[in-house]
Amino acid sequence: METTQDRGRKSLARALFLCCAGIAAVAVAAPCLAQSSPQGLDLRYDTLLKRQERNRTTPGNEFGDQHGIESGSLTFNIVDVDIPGNNKLAVEFRRSLTITDPKKNLNAYAYGYPSTRLGDWAFGLPKIEATYDAAEGWITSDPGRRTKNCSLAQPSYMEPPDHRQYPEAFRAHMFWNPPTITFPDGGSGLLVYRSTYPVPTSGGPYYWVTTSNDAVSCIATIKNRPSSSSAPAKERLYSQGEGYLVTRQDGTRYWFDWMALESEIPTVSSAFSSYGPPMEVQMYQATLALYPTRVEDRFGNSVTYTYSNKANEAVKLDRIESSDGRIITLAYTNGELTSVSAHGRTWTYIYAAPAGSGIGTFLPNRLAEVRLPDSTSWRYAGDSHPFPAPRVTRPCDNLSWTQTVNSDATTVGDTDFTGFTVDSPSGARAVFRIGTAMLGRSAVTDGCYAPGVQPAGQTPNRVPRRFLGGYRHVLTGKKVTGPGLSPAIWKYSYQSNIGFAPMANGTTRTKILGPDGALDTYTFGNTYGVDEGLLLSHTRANGTQAPLMSEVHTYATGTPAPVFPMIIGFHPDARDRTPAVFLRPKLSTTKVMQGTRFMWEVEKGCDASGVPCLDTFGRPTRIKRSSSAAP
Repeated sequence: METTQDRGRKSLARALFLCCAGIAAVAVAAPCLAQSSPQGLDLRYDTLLKRQERNRTTPGNEFGDQHGIESGSLTFNIVDVDIPGNNKLAVEFRRSLTITDPKKNLNAYAYGYPSTRLGDWAFGLPKIEATYDAAEGWITSDPGRRTKNCSLAQPSYMEPPDHRQYPEAFRAHMFWNPPTITFPDGGSGLLVYRSTYPVPTSGGPYYWVTTSNDAVSCIATIKNRPSSSSAPAKERLYSQGEGYLVTRQDGTRYWFDWMALESEIPTVSSAFSSYGPPMEVQMYQATLALYPTRVEDRFGNSVTYTYSNKANEAVKLDRIESSDGRIITLAYTNGELTSVSAHGRTWTYIYAAPAGSGIGTFLPNRLAEVRLPDSTSWRYAGDSHPFPAPRVTRPCDNLSWTQTVNSDATTVGDTDFTGFTVDSPSGARAVFRIGTAMLGRSAVTDGCYAPGVQPAGQTPNRVPRRFLGGYRHVLTGKKVTGPGLSPAIWKYSYQSNIGFAPMANGTTRTKILGPDGALDTYTFGNTYGVDEGLLLSHTRANGTQAPLMSEVHTYATGTPAPVFPMIIGFHPDARDRTPAVFLRPKLSTTKVMQGTRFMWEVEKGCDASGVPCLDTFGRPTRIKRSSSAAP
């Protein structure tokens, strides 16, 4: 049934169409002896939050914006060129931008963007991304097979060794962000070492799986590995490992065997000194990505990707070509993308000086305009990457900060609406306002510890052993205006229960106030190792009236389904990454709307045990739908 909010979004879409017709270190205080990434961010937890299922998006986003309801993230995902063919494989040029990702700390005094060819944007390509010690590259702990990063001899070798020079200062879990797959369609998954989880009967051997049912085998060498020993050391270092051959659930295969450097950022800690007190030491974390050179469906249709970057350079895509004749070519000037062409039409990319540049920054040009073949344009203005959110400055053992109450952005006025601005080809304009919120999780185990080496006689600087909470950039408002449009405003607010076990299990709540006055409240589980990331309920209300709609979901997170939650394989951070390593299938949804209760539930009794009817992948084999009058 169409809701008021759905009608509002459709009205906006119609108006725009008519216009177009013409885990380890956490965010803490960072004295020189505290181990922390320069942004005060646990990269592993940050990656987990970016998984698509934790960034459910709202429909009707005509500006390419995608709002992560749980995490508050704001991402743009725009397809400029899309060529249809006689098979379902995409031949498209896509670009992406995550506004809530902060500027990266390049050194002690400067900030910049990750390395791209699109200014402050990035290519929207499939990739497998991971972070390692920049001095070692993508390696394992296997002493005899360091560069066999895919075909591991045993699962315990997955994590890289501690820092070679300062192992007491930089343990592997402090800088390693394990390999994660992302796809342009929103699919993503952490690579988990397979044990007994089902995989295809053909191909292989399959070493890795994901909760999205991707099965991963290995490619012996990286395609852009230099043949000459005289190549730069970093180029040889970053291309020394193996590639990954990923088979998705529908049988489509991806050859990830072209390496590129995404970013190199420093982090500091403390180490023993033979001359006196502990000294400050630094290491660089290199985020590397493997991009696909070929995609092939189960019928033999294929798409090839051609690149020209070295392994220690930003990815440089030159050509996309399919087996049915579709072709997209890219052109660059001084390493910067300037045009994309397909079948006689050209899209032009225009850059401008960066927003927020000045002392203490190192920023490349920003993407200011994308000119379409019909001479209309997408235009962008404002700061696309804010400076890092403030760090948590209260001591770990003083848990007063764990119940921080964020300001309620749904109650603020409409006059101060500044932020990142997008002008669409239709003439409509959207302004996105970014704020800061404290978000985290509850019932976290293992308490606090002191990383690095601490000075004798001083109180150690303690941080949570597992990610507990921190300040994050979040979307707080969106305003759409344009010819023939009444201003439409959305407001967003976020709140988490944060704390160590044995506190009661908590939640993260997001409120969205729409332009029609409807208030949506989403409640997500945030209990460490249990229901973290699962949507528990959703209600819609209008002012002080009774709820217009309420929806409650249950999952196999306890005893209702004995086999679940089911771990899909080995990962050293398994419990810390429950949403990415365990299958926790939905068991029921109860929705109450307009005086009627609607039920969807997995039936029981498919065998003698009477447990829910779920297959090995957690998919229901028998479901029941019903409705009745609500009390």
